[in-house]
Amino acid sequence: MGPMHGRFLGFAFAFALAVAGALTGCGKSDETCKDGACTCASGETDCSGTCIDMQVDPSHCGGCGMACAAGEACIDGGCQVPCDASKLMASIRDPWGITWDGLERTASTLDAASVDCAAFGGRLPTATEMYRVSASRSGAVGQSFQTNYLWSRTANDRVSQVTTRLSDGATSASTAATSTIPYRCVCQAAPPRTFSGARCNGPQAGGCFRWGPYNLDAEDRPALRKSAAVQECVGEHAHLADLPLLGAAIRAGLPGSNSFITVADGSRYDMTTTIRWGGAAPWEVSGNVSAVTLQTPAPFRCAGTAAPASISATPVANEFRPTLSPYKSEAADHPAAAWAAAHDTCWKTGGHLPRSTELAELIGQGLPGGSGANLWTSDQLGYNGTQFLAAVMRWTGLDRRFPFEYTGGPDLTATWAYKTDAGYPFRCIYYPIDPMFQPPATCNGGCNVRSAGGPAVTIVFDMADRPTATVAAAIADCAATGGYLASERDLTEAIRDGLPNGTNAYLNTWDVGQGNVTIVNWAGVNQTFNDQYSAFMTWSDPVTPRPYRCMWTNELR
Repeated sequence: MGPMHGRFLGFAFAFALAVAGALTGCGKSDETCKDGACTCASGETDCSGTCIDMQVDPSHCGGCGMACAAGEACIDGGCQVPCDASKLMASIRDPWGITWDGLERTASTLDAASVDCAAFGGRLPTATEMYRVSASRSGAVGQSFQTNYLWSRTANDRVSQVTTRLSDGATSASTAATSTIPYRCVCQAAPPRTFSGARCNGPQAGGCFRWGPYNLDAEDRPALRKSAAVQECVGEHAHLADLPLLGAAIRAGLPGSNSFITVADGSRYDMTTTIRWGGAAPWEVSGNVSAVTLQTPAPFRCAGTAAPASISATPVANEFRPTLSPYKSEAADHPAAAWAAAHDTCWKTGGHLPRSTELAELIGQGLPGGSGANLWTSDQLGYNGTQFLAAVMRWTGLDRRFPFEYTGGPDLTATWAYKTDAGYPFRCIYYPIDPMFQPPATCNGGCNVRSAGGPAVTIVFDMADRPTATVAAAIADCAATGGYLASERDLTEAIRDGLPNGTNAYLNTWDVGQGNVTIVNWAGVNQTFNDQYSAFMTWSDPVTPRPYRCMWTNELR
């Protein structure tokens, strides 16, 4: 029996199970039948036989059985006193539904200011919230003479906090958390548990731009360093937007400022990729992709699911479930392994080797057991004259103010390793599954289905290379079918898992950095593929037309 015939039988079996489940009926009204099994609706978790939304349920707030105290509400998976807006000073309500102190409070340290706001259920505003109500933006709260920098709730690094002024929305990233400066508290009605509404940055009536299952900010957020941008997006139930999603949305009409913004993609061991767009011409990579150091403040955009996303149900030994992100990981390192072998370990369990930004997001949410060792990520960091590099990251214990920086000193948390090195430890990342995913009706040369884990992570690939195109055009072509241009990580997993019909031609990926794109090749079926230079990969100008493959996945990444 051939592999494709086996897949068709697998689909038929799953369909029969689904029909059987539908005929039998699920026991709870909020359950759905998926692949013959009754499961909780998206965004809910089974707690002892009951489907629970742990982001809002006061009896199971952030975890099964974690009850809030009397008088507390469950907001974003945490118990807190409902905000009493009468305790605000000369309150002002902004167009995004947030109520502010109309006056500054007495200068205090960051900790004292946070405690003061929390005492009546309030909080400090984010840097973006202050930016958009500033006098030079909407003028909803700020006035031109209000030039004091105020505390935000956005951490900058281990010892400093982002501060913002209401005159023009300018940010400062060098304010020590022990400093005493003024601040304002805010109250907000229970925000949506998805990245939608006032969570998106943009005009009051249209802050979100929709592409597929995702919402993106319709406007740039203020200039922050990458570690601060990552954690601000997490606080909005979103992620720092990446190049493939932005590239697809730009081609679909995402408004742009023509300013370079930080994206999730790495560029070099000490730098992050930035992109810009604006105007009517079709977007291309050339001239519109650059880089800044990890510590350099730059505007950014967040992106997240428009509908609730359930944390992956794939069983994981010693798993870590963060409060705000739908990603999950492991609470301990896997033993050291070679680059390609680390990909295999994660893929076979229904996960992936994380990108550096994804790992930073988890570390900032309390990923435990940091060993102080360098851990593999899947980010490609270019060529240094000897070999191609991968991003590695490290932290010790818990590091909720993870600085995500390359300094060469004691705070070195992000650096590089050769992909040919003998091995490093690693952790896998597991994405939520999209219950609305529909596999493509057609793929180029037929569809090749790769599945792993349970519930199954499904990734569908073109069976044949597509005609040559630039990277941006390839991203747009795949997006038009509801898919994505395959990344080097996607191809490494799939080729080692048996992706057929390699033509030995170099294929474009969306891994762009240092003005180049990484390209890969393989022949036939080659499960010894290890993504090493120079046998299987190198880099190229991203405007050089090359063949490529599209992919589609039921993961919400």
